[in-house]
Amino acid sequence: MDVWRITLAALRRWYILIPLLALTGWAAVSAGHSVHPEYEVDATAMLTPGQAEATIPNPYGSLNDANQAVGIVLNSAESHAAIAAQGLSTDYVVTPETRSSIMRLTVRADDADTAIATGAAVLDLATSELAARQQAAGVAKASRFGIAVLAPPSVLDVVYDGRTRIQAIVGLLGASVALVVAVLFDDIVGLVRRRRGLREDRRDRREAPAVAPAASAPVDPADPDDSGATSPAGPAPGVATGPIEHSPARPSGESAPDPGRELDLSGSSWTDERR
Repeated sequence: MDVWRITLAALRRWYILIPLLALTGWAAVSAGHSVHPEYEVDATAMLTPGQAEATIPNPYGSLNDANQAVGIVLNSAESHAAIAAQGLSTDYVVTPETRSSIMRLTVRADDADTAIATGAAVLDLATSELAARQQAAGVAKASRFGIAVLAPPSVLDVVYDGRTRIQAIVGLLGASVALVVAVLFDDIVGLVRRRRGLREDRRDRREAPAVAPAASAPVDPADPDDSGATSPAGPAPGVATGPIEHSPARPSGESAPDPGRELDLSGSSWTDERR
C-alpha cells in the first residue's frame, strides 16, 4: 500500500484517527508529568602551587599538566565506581580547561541535594588524588599542588530532557498506532462490504426465475400442418370442391349437347329452351 492510499484510508476513517491522536496527546502529557526533572549542578575549582619550592620534581609536572591528569583520573571508571559506592549520582563530567589550571564540574541528579553532594564528593576525590600521588613521590607537604574551590557546587538549572524525550517517544508510538488502526479498520470495512456484495449477487442469482425452453405442441396425426409435412395446394378460387359427377358416355357420332338445350329426364329427347 502506497502513501497516497494510506492517506486516503486515514481520511476516510477520520472518526477513528482523530480520537486515537487525542488519546495519544493525553498519554504523552501524562507521561511527561510523571517524569521528575533533573537538577544540574555546576562547580569550578583551580589547582594551586605549593607554598614552598619543591626540592624534588613534582610527579605532575606543571600545574597545567596536573589539571589535565586530575581530570582524566576523575572521569575514569574507578572514580565513578567510588562515587556510586557512596550512593551518589554517577552522571557527572569533569572538564579541565586547556592550558589552564581551572577545571569545571557538572553534575546531574534526580534531586538537588544528591547533585550538590555528588559535586562535593568529586572535589574531595580530586584533593585526595593530588595528595596521594605527590605523597607517594616524596614531595614535601608545603611544596605540593593543592586545589581551591572557586565556585562551590550549586544548582545551575532544572533540566527536563528526560520528560521531553519520553513525550516524544510516546507521541510517535501513539501516532503510528493510530494510523495503523485507522488503515486496518478501513481495509476490514472494505473486505466486509465486498463479501456482502458477493453474497447478495449469489442470492439474486438463486432467486431469479429460470428461463425454460419453449415446449413443442403435441403433434396431431390428423393435422398435416402439425406434422411438419407440406400440405397439398388447395383448389383454386371459384372451383367446386364437392364430389365429381360423371356424365353417361355418349354414343360415337353423337354431338355434344347444346348448352342451350335442357335434357328432358322423362324422355330421350332434349328440350330446346330457345323454342
